[in-house]
Amino acid sequence: VMTTGNKFKNSELILLCEWEECLFVGKCMEEFCDHIAEHLKAYEQHPLARTDTKLNLFKEQYQCWWRNCEFLATDSRELVTHVNFHSYHTKLKFLGSQLKASHQDWPACSQNSHTQNQIPRISEMFVCHWENCNVTYNNPEWFYRHVAIHAYSTEKENIPNNKKAVCCHWKDCSRTFKGKYKLWDHLRTHTQERVVACPSCGVMFSNNTKFFDHARRQVSEDQQVFICQNCGKHFANERLLRDHARGHVTHATCPFCDVVCTSVSSLKVHIRFRHCEERPFHCDFCESSFKNAYDLHKHVETHNDSDAYSCDVEGCVFTSRTSQILRQHYKKAHTNNGKLKYKCHICQKCFSWCYTLTLHLRKVHKLSSHSRFRYKEDDDGYMRLNVAVFNTV
Repeated sequence: VMTTGNKFKNSELILLCEWEECLFVGKCMEEFCDHIAEHLKAYEQHPLARTDTKLNLFKEQYQCWWRNCEFLATDSRELVTHVNFHSYHTKLKFLGSQLKASHQDWPACSQNSHTQNQIPRISEMFVCHWENCNVTYNNPEWFYRHVAIHAYSTEKENIPNNKKAVCCHWKDCSRTFKGKYKLWDHLRTHTQERVVACPSCGVMFSNNTKFFDHARRQVSEDQQVFICQNCGKHFANERLLRDHARGHVTHATCPFCDVVCTSVSSLKVHIRFRHCEERPFHCDFCESSFKNAYDLHKHVETHNDSDAYSCDVEGCVFTSRTSQILRQHYKKAHTNNGKLKYKCHICQKCFSWCYTLTLHLRKVHKLSSHSRFRYKEDDDGYMRLNVAVFNTV
């Protein structure tokens, strides 16, 4: 099993359940997550589990009962994913407390402790976008373990220049790495995995070094003795100053044109795409070749003999030969600036397609009409039932 580089990873955990007044303490994530699942099961059967707020009289909401958390979920599935993230966050805070205990010279965290149990809003399931996978999870612990297996199982492949490397097969990514650990570390940029959290303020970090920096920044300003000669900012240690100073370094200029890049790595990408003619990704169906795997994938879709992609919105029969055209259709037909496009004028529930809103009005609100329901766009951009036309009919 690959490790995250945290020496407390495999030691016994101390996981305190903070669901209402519960005093349970788990010793491993399997035991802790099973315990949380029991809370969620009991919650579903509780008469006060679902609340109607004064502002949303028709909208059921699910209140999270984790201590100092005021999150309201729109459905039970969203609540489960949210509470499971609390259990994962609990583990990260414990790992942070262990690191802090081994560095007793660190100052106390000066951030607001009321945010200790605040976690990011997670409205969707965790989806693995590794090639031909698409497995979904409602628990980040099992999701990140699953992604780690992909990294661990990946074998080296032949790449240009007669070299071998492990390749990232995440959606729209073609990065290569010398070893499996580097690949796993890179996958965190896709999954947004965090490995440790401050036990005092709850902020999460993608590696231990960033947590160390957070701890060292808590010292008072008179103890921040490292000063930037360019702008006069103070820092707690030399490494923080050095990281900051990189921002003052002259940006890298392309030797072939006047483009200025913010880093050497971005300059290399610019040169490869703008000034090199090499196209190592070849199409198996025609003579075309491309500079990266993503462009090749988009091109291969155009060779589909029939409409391979169909819209999964209920009642919509749109199909297309490429996923890109399907995405454009969905954005144009079913969403409004990233939000669902159709809204019920009675209960404010949103839908992605007029057909499903019509079914909702008929089944839930018992509206009926001899002709089809007509919708018009309101000032807020949502499509609602044209009440004037409906009443006339």
